[in-house]
Amino acid sequence: MQHRTLTSALGVLAITLSSSLLYAHGGQYLGPGDIVPPGGGGGPGRSGGGGGPTTGGPKRPSTGTPAPPGTGGPAKPSTGGPRQPGRTPGRTTGGGVPLTADFTQWNYWWEFNKDAYIGLREAVHTTSTTTGLDDFYMGPTKKPVQNLLVPTHDQIQNDILPSLKRALDSTNQRDIVSSCLIGMAKIGQDHSDFELVDVFTPRLARDNQEIRETAALAMGIAAVRSEKALDTLVALALDAPMARRLVDGEVSNRTRSFALYGLGLYASEHAIPELKSRAFTAMRTVLESKERLNRNVQVAAIQGIGMLDFDYSDKSSRDMLDDALDVLQRFYDKKSGVGSQLIQAHCPTAITKLVGRTHPRTESFRQSFAAEIRGDKKGRRSHDLARSSVLALGQLCEPYDGKKDADAHYSKLLVDTFKNHKDAQTRNFALVALGQIGGSLNREYLLRIVRKGKKGNDRPWAALSLGLLAHAKFKASGDSCEPDQMIGETLLEQLESARSPVYVGALGVALGLSRCTDAAPLMEQKILGGIAKPEQAGYLCLGLALMKERRSIETIRTTMKKSSRRPILFAQAATALGVLGDKSAAEELHRRLDEEGRNLSTLAAIATALGKIGDRRSVEPLKRALFDTERGDLQRAFAAVSLGGVADRALMPWHTKISKNINYRAAVETLTNSNSGILDIL
Repeated sequence: MQHRTLTSALGVLAITLSSSLLYAHGGQYLGPGDIVPPGGGGGPGRSGGGGGPTTGGPKRPSTGTPAPPGTGGPAKPSTGGPRQPGRTPGRTTGGGVPLTADFTQWNYWWEFNKDAYIGLREAVHTTSTTTGLDDFYMGPTKKPVQNLLVPTHDQIQNDILPSLKRALDSTNQRDIVSSCLIGMAKIGQDHSDFELVDVFTPRLARDNQEIRETAALAMGIAAVRSEKALDTLVALALDAPMARRLVDGEVSNRTRSFALYGLGLYASEHAIPELKSRAFTAMRTVLESKERLNRNVQVAAIQGIGMLDFDYSDKSSRDMLDDALDVLQRFYDKKSGVGSQLIQAHCPTAITKLVGRTHPRTESFRQSFAAEIRGDKKGRRSHDLARSSVLALGQLCEPYDGKKDADAHYSKLLVDTFKNHKDAQTRNFALVALGQIGGSLNREYLLRIVRKGKKGNDRPWAALSLGLLAHAKFKASGDSCEPDQMIGETLLEQLESARSPVYVGALGVALGLSRCTDAAPLMEQKILGGIAKPEQAGYLCLGLALMKERRSIETIRTTMKKSSRRPILFAQAATALGVLGDKSAAEELHRRLDEEGRNLSTLAAIATALGKIGDRRSVEPLKRALFDTERGDLQRAFAAVSLGGVADRALMPWHTKISKNINYRAAVETLTNSNSGILDIL
């Protein structure tokens, strides 16, 4: 956030808090700090390179490098946050333990994928019986009804959009400009007096790289049907003459990458085959180019194809889908060095988003990815290929209930991978895949790992996987099935004896996903007795929300009040209250926003939480913060992006189309680096 305003709240916290390590469960799910491999990996560096934006503001301090497997990780159990600012990468404590984040821990995966499980916006958009205000809107059946506090169309048109536009036009300050662009994009509707594309386009020529790339991305997030927006995104993606006129020069690799991500987001919102065809053609041109392109551009093209969401009932769309799968498979199968294999590693997870478990070509992809995991393909040395293939099998295989099941050998392969693979991250992803595949035999195996596995990383990952397995049953049954008693009892038994904050946090989330309400009293006890351990208390609050345990609201309220100087826990508690439908959480945030002084980290947490759980009552306090020139630029920028969040048209955050089931360990700079990647944007 010091380098780009739109970076998550944790980006600010990394700069402003210096007393302890920070964790990845802050306001944004945040990717690992320095998982991006060194080197360009893409040939001659064109303008803009592949790293962070090169203009405007001091850069964020380095967050170090991942600990190699087997080093034992940090001195304390780490949940994936950056180190304290100013520490030199690779330095050790007095005892010689490397001060590096352990990227193999479970919560990295969770933070990239949590939105699909939390359902926060759905909860905010419906009422509850928590307050008298809510009771007024309940029908005679006492079922949730539409929340009348959601911003209205008139309020968006006459108040929110004009306010963001006015703030945008009043300054050239990079942080505020970028935040207003994303805030308006989330709303995703033209104003009666201006079209969003006409607001975004002039910013493509700004002399600041962050603003240029944000303007390109904003067109995709907004996805307002517009030939001009589509033409612009395609031209930017291909560095076409039209784009060079718009940006007043060559299109940088970063801007091209953000345009490709934006193009995928834009096309995913529209079912029109001709529109998807134009987007796909641009992405295909990038991947099939004879020119040696920058790796960021190639990864963005792969991710963009994965977002296209073809309509299989339409003949032309089916043909286009087959073409897209062919393009991805050819790129994936090309012989290349380890550096290019990192780029290829994005193909398996992109393919799974297009085909699912029942497509006619799914079995051929299962076989290909299984061969990758077994090491059957010569010259394929990157662990990233195996990691992505494991994640892909988790999305492509049917449940494992019997040894004669058609896909049984794939679950057996994943079990063998967990037992024997030399890469820790691949082993951990194998456990997640088993939980996603499900079935009685996978359930039995995961229960055994939770009870008897190694206490370091194995048990937390197995616990999370059991939670995913249980949650899938609830989703498949429309919430009509009973909780899995064995899973609940096993996880609760582990919680009673667990001491590691990392494991306690994992158990909290897993118990929430499995709806084990019997665990709620112990979880509340551990929250109130461990507020000084935000890495576990935050996830326990979230677990209570996931199990819909409304009787815990008072405990979470107390936690929120007591964590005023623990911004990450503060935001987690507010999120949990939002999931539980407690409207008083937003009211408390309004009060705190007006009363808070100049503590940037706390203001960041407040504004971030308001953007997630706020309703139309949040508009005025956020506007006051946005136009209060006595506040710092970053404080005002947070208010801008949160104002857009309150009026966000979508139930799921825009970035979930990219982050879901992604192999985040194969990151490139424009994807995530905890600072200037697309997944570091609120």
